Amino acid sequence: MASTYSTSLGLELIGQGEQSGTWGITTNNNFGTIVEQAITGVQTITMSNATYTLSFYQGASDEARNAVLVVKGTNLAQQNLIAPGVNKTYIVSNQSGNTVNITTSGGNGITILNNTTALVYCDGTNFYSATPSLNSVVGNLTVSGSGAFGNNVSVTNNATIGGNVAVTGSISAGSFTGITGRIIQTVVASRTIGFSTTSGSPVPSGVTASITPTSTSSKILVLWTSCQAAPNGSGGNPSGNSYVSMYRNGTNLAGGTNFMCDGLSDNSNLYFNCAMSILDSPSSTSTLTYQPYVWADSNAGIYGYANFILMEIL
Repeated sequence: MASTYSTSLGLELIGQGEQSGTWGITTNNNFGTIVEQAITGVQTITMSNATYTLSFYQGASDEARNAVLVVKGTNLAQQNLIAPGVNKTYIVSNQSGNTVNITTSGGNGITILNNTTALVYCDGTNFYSATPSLNSVVGNLTVSGSGAFGNNVSVTNNATIGGNVAVTGSISAGSFTGITGRIIQTVVASRTIGFSTTSGSPVPSGVTASITPTSTSSKILVLWTSCQAAPNGSGGNPSGNSYVSMYRNGTNLAGGTNFMCDGLSDNSNLYFNCAMSILDSPSSTSTLTYQPYVWADSNAGIYGYANFILMEIL
């Protein structure tokens, strides 16, 4: 009776009465090479931006039998790593430069993000993750190091992050600590202007910048610099103050008729730099329009190059 081979590991099963005097060679190969590979073997795989199929032999050393697969290479897009359709557990370290999907030739696979390690297993057809799922957490979530999630993340209560978090889908939770202070988007509306008014009440300058926050918990950092002119107090003209303040959707962020920049001239035109920086908490996801308003005791204006920047900070 000729030898046969085990299904998952390809061990040579000596037929009854076969290999008289040489069965020890086969046995040593089974346990000293094949079983040892399955338990302790570490195999480096190099992918070249293409599908890679693991070698799988009967009764001989191969790639697919190893316990650990270290995937390296230069993948520019997600690629498939094809394993044999047999019962097998793998630890996969993806260092290929892009996402790797470990799968059989006809089953469902498991996606492994770049620079992450996953424990997976195959039931002979499909691959499954043996790593505890972090896609849905009923209680609190604490990540002390770095975390990577292949899909969406939902945390019922609070999430505390000590390191970096990479999420390819969406992320939602009751609250987060450890990842605040991130700039989500920036709007720049800088231009050269020439605006003056004699109004004693705030009037819009016409220089606007709009932003739509992604969350009601976001703050908007408003940065403004320009040249401001105070009234001419010479030649019998009245002198006085020139005022500027930042408004959001027509509301003074300084409150009431308070101002953020003020200049006083006694004898002649006075030009000076006006710089305003405001960390606004609008608690809104609607479009917000910011605009400097100007007013004066007699006349005032803003001139030259105005630098206007909005940043959403979460």
